[in-house]
Amino acid sequence: MKIEVSQLHGKTPYQADFRVYSEDIVDDNHELSGEISDQGLHVTGQIFLLNRHQVMCDLHITGIMLFKCARCLKLTPYSCDYGYHEPVDIKDSDSYFDLIPCVEECLYINEPFRVLCKPDCKGICPKCGADLNVQTCQCKNEADSQNNSEIDPRMEVLKKLL
Repeated sequence: MKIEVSQLHGKTPYQADFRVYSEDIVDDNHELSGEISDQGLHVTGQIFLLNRHQVMCDLHITGIMLFKCARCLKLTPYSCDYGYHEPVDIKDSDSYFDLIPCVEECLYINEPFRVLCKPDCKGICPKCGADLNVQTCQCKNEADSQNNSEIDPRMEVLKKLL
């Protein structure tokens, strides 16, 4: 969302109320691991001019983002409720001020380190890729029947200690 700099007068705040969708976010470096849900993110707040070269952005961002579960890779909804209160530099030549980079920065900063679809997610089998939340894989049964024949040869010496 772009605001004309001429609409920002002194300490009189500009009231922002808009939605941001996935196509609005420019993530060329693929830094954001989540994606915005189809309903978008609701952004509200105030923007006011601090001086000729700075704008204060006071934003509140709410909505649902989708992240891959860290264990089973299932898309998982994650509720967002973020605040952004930062001064932003503007150039004298700028006639518009774009709020999307502020929203992007807020999303990057507040992105969760790890999202789980449920606290007791079992993940996926490292050998066959089966989702262990849905089914049991046969890899363990096969390994038991082969009596651990797939032991790394470098670790064979340690097996003798057991």
